[in-house]
Amino acid sequence: MRTFFAVAVAVFAFSGHVAVQAQEASGVQRPVTQQEIDRLKRQIDADTRSSVEAIIDYHTESGDLNNRLDFFRYGGRLNLKLGPSAAFQLTGTRTDYLPMSDLFKEQGTNVTAGIHTKLSESTEAHVEAGASRFSSDTSSINALASVTYTASDHTYLSVTARRSNVEESLLSTTGIRPVTGPFAGQLVGRVMENRFVVGGSSRLSGNFDIFGEGGFGNRAGNNVPSNFFKTAGGGVGYSIVASPDEPLSLLRVAYEFSYFGFDENRFGFGGASLLTRGGLPVASTRIGSDAISPTPGVTRAGVGGYFSPRNFVSNIGRVEAKGGSDDGLSYRVSGFLGAQNYTGATGRLASGLSATVSVGITERISLPVTYVIDTFGPYTQQTLYAGLAVRF
Repeated sequence: MRTFFAVAVAVFAFSGHVAVQAQEASGVQRPVTQQEIDRLKRQIDADTRSSVEAIIDYHTESGDLNNRLDFFRYGGRLNLKLGPSAAFQLTGTRTDYLPMSDLFKEQGTNVTAGIHTKLSESTEAHVEAGASRFSSDTSSINALASVTYTASDHTYLSVTARRSNVEESLLSTTGIRPVTGPFAGQLVGRVMENRFVVGGSSRLSGNFDIFGEGGFGNRAGNNVPSNFFKTAGGGVGYSIVASPDEPLSLLRVAYEFSYFGFDENRFGFGGASLLTRGGLPVASTRIGSDAISPTPGVTRAGVGGYFSPRNFVSNIGRVEAKGGSDDGLSYRVSGFLGAQNYTGATGRLASGLSATVSVGITERISLPVTYVIDTFGPYTQQTLYAGLAVRF
């Protein structure tokens, strides 16, 4: 579920960026203030300097022994400017995966390299590739390729292809090797997602903007067959405040619609479950003896370990605010409330909050911290991101 929520956040942030850009580009001509000049200087400095970042990421969620997967991620990132229109990025992280039982702890190490460049005045491209190695004696390849086209000051279009790990349970993330049962001695899980999405946003007349995306993909893993999915979403926003030089630079409200659906329900753990059919813990020496079928049925989820309803629909209202100063304390807060309906559950509340605070310790050192919580899907997820960025 985290994957789909992250994409929805990205689309909304993209639309908010359009709203601010549109407000900056509209209106009558007036003298440029010293505040605007200073902001432009800081932006130029940030765009032309390389940086190194320390990364810390802690995630926790609700769920049972099979579904719940907390993790602690740490590492670093190098952002190296290659000129006025290109940058190289190298990221290395280590992740400790922390299920409810210490007997099943796993680790993963990822290294990813990428390049961001301008193809023209109106087109930017981002390409990256990486690999992960897990303590479950398996590896995976992640990749991303995206192109963003700025049709005007008011309109942005993007095309993205991505391959990523499905971090929703221990089974889907690192995989599990049962000792007995139908998968005895084999790796089960370590699911990968391949996704292709087209999206965009545009400002309408006045302070209104629209945004949307649509795409498709599949998820597959070891002893987990390919599962096709489709996704779509969009909405309309209204900027109540859009003044980049004020302490409150953006106050925006929006309505958002999200949909996705899978061909098969693969939210099961049969043949590699950490719980018996009756819900009791399975001993580590008896993994695979759960007596649960791994094959999906009319009312039974097949093995996969990830949230995959045939239909998921949410309708939410969102409020977003941001402000502060580029060289001091800046903030961005976004909250949403609405309803979600998915196969097997209707009329459930959907709510969430994300808050980011960035502290400019010096002109070249900043400390960003982000907290996210949401109730999308059957569980509650919370994540705390922190970093330390140094420009040089």
